[in-house]
Amino acid sequence: MSGEPQVYFFRAIPWRRVLRTIGWVSWSLTMTAMVVLLVAWPIEDGTAQAWQIGQAAPQTIFAPYELRYPSAILTEQAREAAAAQVAPIYTSPDPRIARQQVEKLRQSLEAIERLREETLPLDEKARRLEQISRDYDLSPEQRLQLLSVDPSRWELLTGEALRLLDQIMREPIREDEVPAVLRELPRQVSARLTEDEANLVVRLVAPLIVPNSTLDVEATEAARRRAREAVPPQIRRIRAGEAIIRQGDILDALAMEALQQYGLISPATPWHLPIARGTIAGVGAIGLLLLIQRLALEVQERPRRLMALLGLFLLFTLGARLTTVFAPEWIWAFPTAALGMLMATGLGTMPALLLSAIWSLWFGLIADRTPAFLAASLLANWVTILMLHRLERFQTLLMAGLSAGAVTGLIGIAATAETGSLSPLGALIAGGMGLLAGALSTTIALIGFIMLGTLFDVTTPLHLLELARPTHPLLQQLMVRAPGTYHHTLMVANLAEQAAMRIGADPLLARVGALYHDIGKMTRPYLFVENQVNGDNPHEQMDPYASAQAILRHVDDGLALARRYRLPRRVRSFIQEHHGTMCVTIPYHRAVQEAGNPEKVDRAAFCYRGPRPQSKETAIVMLADGCEAAVRAARPKDPQELAQILERVFQERIQSGQLDEAPLTMQDLQGIREAFLQVFQGMFHPRLVYPEAPPR
Repeated sequence: MSGEPQVYFFRAIPWRRVLRTIGWVSWSLTMTAMVVLLVAWPIEDGTAQAWQIGQAAPQTIFAPYELRYPSAILTEQAREAAAAQVAPIYTSPDPRIARQQVEKLRQSLEAIERLREETLPLDEKARRLEQISRDYDLSPEQRLQLLSVDPSRWELLTGEALRLLDQIMREPIREDEVPAVLRELPRQVSARLTEDEANLVVRLVAPLIVPNSTLDVEATEAARRRAREAVPPQIRRIRAGEAIIRQGDILDALAMEALQQYGLISPATPWHLPIARGTIAGVGAIGLLLLIQRLALEVQERPRRLMALLGLFLLFTLGARLTTVFAPEWIWAFPTAALGMLMATGLGTMPALLLSAIWSLWFGLIADRTPAFLAASLLANWVTILMLHRLERFQTLLMAGLSAGAVTGLIGIAATAETGSLSPLGALIAGGMGLLAGALSTTIALIGFIMLGTLFDVTTPLHLLELARPTHPLLQQLMVRAPGTYHHTLMVANLAEQAAMRIGADPLLARVGALYHDIGKMTRPYLFVENQVNGDNPHEQMDPYASAQAILRHVDDGLALARRYRLPRRVRSFIQEHHGTMCVTIPYHRAVQEAGNPEKVDRAAFCYRGPRPQSKETAIVMLADGCEAAVRAARPKDPQELAQILERVFQERIQSGQLDEAPLTMQDLQGIREAFLQVFQGMFHPRLVYPEAPPR
């Protein structure tokens, strides 16, 4: 007994959901890790190690074709030269420094004058003057001269010293100009003084001459920055056949730049670049997985489809990476639009637009020229996705591929022109690669449609177009073995197609589903009234239960035929869902009459197993099937009677809950009703009665 709760616990666990979740998480982590590695991992071919600036070139390389490009090296050299020609900018003379120095001289002269007036021996005055004039380079003789000079000459001497210092300090004096000013100082002394007095003035003034103008760093840097900015990009022209570098020459930055422009060598990848790219790629992968979880629930719930979708992203990412490694010159021919074509047919327009944007981001990072390649991939994918919104003809696929090629080619030409190296031949090559990308995208999409339909049960428009052909073996058999049912399916297909177009559903899917929804009837066509001849109805001699089971069985028979002929799952869903869980009324009422009491009749034995319609298209076919049968049986005489019949069928399906699980709104139902009414009015329009031809 103790083990029963544990057994019950394990049985209660939804293992299928758990396993599906584990698979989803595993695939998500695997894809994220692989995308990050493919986008971020620096794959280099070793040429970066063989060619290093400052080393001798291992071989001579000639330019394979003429190239003009904006050289960052030459531009930087020209800008540095322009900045070097800008002279340093100094500040204006600071008047505070001039006043300060003149005031120092005045104080020194006043101290000397007070010493001259004191009644002390001359040698004592000389000793004190030596202490006062330590900042001045005065000889003993000059100190005695200052103490003994005549008062009138003293006034002249001091006045000249103050005048001279004030005059010199008014002019700008830089640090490097002080020696020159000192050399010119004796020439500026007034001629009224004697030579000895002039020397005294020079000795008094010289120590006080200091710089009063300093370097204005900000103004100088601003001027040099303006000079740099005024220099336009320097275009380097390399002629075809010109030697870029010769063997044995020391490789400099200019030659390295040219080699990189030609794509002959690749620069070493900085350590931070893979981290940045990996981060962006990882965030994009997380966003992609969240979009799949929110916008593609059907894919998430079907492991094979999820594997196919994630495998597509990995395959295209790996292909782009290998192209950049082994054939980088062909990167513009990479068929990016093929991914958009495949997603548009498998997921729908909006999910495909969003998911292709994320992959285009990865492609731009892989191609190392993010703006141009991102724009080319994004626009090429979006153009094809919007054009394939309704893929009902093969020509539409060809036009989508051509449009994607034109977009890629134009962006390639623009990107080449942006580098300044565009030539007629270069434009032709870029445009040709774009068209090649479009052609490859179409080819890969065709192959992908076949593989997705065969391996992963993805319903593609091309597969639907093939199934819609009247030469399909199942339709041929239906036409021969059950002509009445075949005519019925054609009418239902017309009704479903028009209704789907009216409400924005998939008209091709609705038409194909309607063509095959009753193929099970050709197993026993005589059991269904539309195939009965001369009014012979076998059900009249059958037990009600046996009669009901014979009718209900056409669903299982149809599914068996569909699997045998490998019809896709979305088409098989029309066979299962077009009757939902409704009951066959005639055998049921007979059973009730024979039993005399409804409670004695097992109603479930007279009902289809379903499920009820899960999509707009299957719900449309359910309504079209019921309306066509009702109108064919009643044969209405006017539009009012026809509208009443349609309304009755619609209300029966709504009230019995058959449309509860389909994503239809009341507005959709109104549109479907109007489409049906329009088609039926075209079928039952009045006709002229032609008179019989008179006898000859």
